[in-house]
Amino acid sequence: MARKEVVARIAGRAAEQGLARLMMRLPATRATIRAAAANDPDLYEMCGTYGEACAVLDLMRRDRSADPAIIAEYESICREIEAEVLLTLLGGD
Repeated sequence: MARKEVVARIAGRAAEQGLARLMMRLPATRATIRAAAANDPDLYEMCGTYGEACAVLDLMRRDRSADPAIIAEYESICREIEAEVLLTLLGGD
């Protein structure tokens, strides 16, 4: 498999995981998020970024030697992406 295809599969997996996490974090907008992500490449990319940030945050929370400041930064990043997704869904993008 070509490297480009592997990267695309990984990015797609991160986006799907991010989308699932966003739907859990923002339950009132589940149907809207899924439909919008299917039609908006930028929103789908945001889902991927969110999925990656959440995955790193999960790893760092399990690592007892992780720097609490970095954990707080990733928590902030995740909240910012959640807010950006809400703005996008409300048409404020």
